Amino acid sequence: MAHGRVQCRTSRVRSAREAELSEPTILLFGDSHAYAVQRAIEKRQGKGRTTPVRAHRLAKIKNGKQQGDTSFEEFLKIVRPLTPDDVVLSMIGGNQHAVFSTIQHPQKFDFLEPGSDAATDTGAEIIPYRILAGSFERGIRNRDGKSLEALRQATAARVIHVIPPPPKADNAFIQQYHESIFANEGITAYGASPPRLRLKFWLLQKRVLEALCAELDVEVMLPPAAAVDRHGFLATDYYANDATHANYLYGELLLREVEGRFCATTAGEEA
Repeated sequence: MAHGRVQCRTSRVRSAREAELSEPTILLFGDSHAYAVQRAIEKRQGKGRTTPVRAHRLAKIKNGKQQGDTSFEEFLKIVRPLTPDDVVLSMIGGNQHAVFSTIQHPQKFDFLEPGSDAATDTGAEIIPYRILAGSFERGIRNRDGKSLEALRQATAARVIHVIPPPPKADNAFIQQYHESIFANEGITAYGASPPRLRLKFWLLQKRVLEALCAELDVEVMLPPAAAVDRHGFLATDYYANDATHANYLYGELLLREVEGRFCATTAGEEA
């Protein structure tokens, strides 16, 4: 399978049939993190700009409201006819680290990262890394891992999993803007956990996903470097108004990175 740059645009004028045959299909599918890309595409469309990326979000009911537009089974059917020249981007799952670490636990805890001999919070109970990592890995493999495997098996296209955005460092922001799941779990009463602990869990998730994707022959794409601050957290300009997600500006950075990586010419460039 060729892993070079894909020709998305050429300078000469071609017939519609030539364009259809030569330009790759680039499809994205994911859960809530995919919304940042969908919003970026909508912003472009509002300005008369285009992108070769077509983004789908998992269809589901949340808090009594319909979200998303495509079931996973429908997306598997969509990608089956694709060829090795096409690209499928996965933003499946992504919030496991936040579920584990956003709310301050009544019993403060911490864990040592591989290669480290010091905890962030000296007053916290230390949980052995292998126990925490093992539980975390089983959860990912039994859910998102199975979806990634099914996606890999469904198509001949390149499959690339996009690592979710890193956590936000601003506890005051998280306390003010958080999803209903965190409200239901008591974030108002217990507060947000230390930022460094949240970053540790994100790094743990990143390591698990990288290992899993290597086993499945799925490539990995990291968050755009411009959206990450010098400490490894999501930069504030890219915060969505909740505890965990990035905004459309982050989605635009992802679009540009995808186009720069897989297309000869960036489709969304301003004329």
